[in-house]
Amino acid sequence: MKTIKFSIKVNAIDSYIYSGHIFLVLIDGRLVFAPLSKIMWRLVSKYSEFEHLLRLSFQRNDYLSNKQSDLFWGVGQLRNVFAKLWEKATEEIDFLIEFNEEDFKVISEMPSMPVLDMKLYAMRMYVGCKEGLYEILLNLEEDKYNLNPTKPEKRFDVKVTNLNAKSGEVIISANNDGLFHGSFLNDKNKLRVEEKAVANKSVRTGWSSYDVINYDAPGSFEYFVNETKPIKERPAYSKFDEFTERKRITEFGKSKFGISQLLERSNIRKDDISYCFNSSGTGFFFLKDGRFVNINLNKDDKTDLYFTSRTNALPTLESSPSKSNRPISTCIVPRGCVVEFFDKVVLYQNSKAKVIETSPAINIRTYPSSIRYKNLISVTKEDYITLHSIYPFVEDANDVSLNILDFE
Repeated sequence: MKTIKFSIKVNAIDSYIYSGHIFLVLIDGRLVFAPLSKIMWRLVSKYSEFEHLLRLSFQRNDYLSNKQSDLFWGVGQLRNVFAKLWEKATEEIDFLIEFNEEDFKVISEMPSMPVLDMKLYAMRMYVGCKEGLYEILLNLEEDKYNLNPTKPEKRFDVKVTNLNAKSGEVIISANNDGLFHGSFLNDKNKLRVEEKAVANKSVRTGWSSYDVINYDAPGSFEYFVNETKPIKERPAYSKFDEFTERKRITEFGKSKFGISQLLERSNIRKDDISYCFNSSGTGFFFLKDGRFVNINLNKDDKTDLYFTSRTNALPTLESSPSKSNRPISTCIVPRGCVVEFFDKVVLYQNSKAKVIETSPAINIRTYPSSIRYKNLISVTKEDYITLHSIYPFVEDANDVSLNILDFE
């Protein structure tokens, strides 16, 4: 099933959906935000026939997958009607929203450009730039519904290329300067970064439950096992967007595993890999022979972690390896992932590959830890941002095949 999508015309270099709002870094250096409801109102006004479907798809993904909905969707005829309506919406909705000055509020002009990454978490915004890391509190009064962002405050002086956050901890990739981490669960309640690097190089990271996988190259990584404990002093979370975490990391990298050690029971060797990334319990590997596979990570005993021997093949875009089918970036979505290539963006889900964008992007974002937006993909391009909503259910098993679909 295709994605439902619409676009917002705006000159931005990054976008992020969080707590009922879309945050943008404009090309002129301003950091702004706008209510998602305002954007949706304009979309629904144009396509009133699909109003409820659009609100479920872009604002309330949780209504489609909570316990109450299990009973509702158990009625087979309702699922069929939903699928037909979804398919109709994918064919008919083609909307470009003009984004004007009055549509957004300005937080601040960024002290440093370009912005290389940003992460919104626990009512805070972290922005990584060439000159360091900035922290913005989204509401000092801990009002979890309304936003009143502070100005950016610098928290770290090293060039930041990738950010991750969980359990009151912010993970910072600084390329050749190394991997750093910091906590804001402290007396001042501001991010305090440990000055000593825990790894010599880091281009990006991925979470595996409360552990961190650090990538020191596109096809190489190290697994950091973190010590955790239950907490009472939980940070403020968005009522719109986040589950309250009940643990905090007390010791980062108590033990670690190298890539060769983790792969020794699998059918893949380090030298076979051109690019890899992970979800919480799975590794995804693009191999030099052109294959794309995923392997489950056995974590039953944290003293003996390993990738299993069973390899699951995923669709490939080319019959032979080439520069054009090597990923630029990747994101996780329910039951799959999104991969950015040089000239396209591809959704891999339920053993299918669907090309959802056919031109280069500036960046791609998904929201796997979100309550309401876990089925959304935001694609930032030179003149506009496209929001995609993924079909929320597993499609008919008879329709599953290892091929390329929807290549426009």
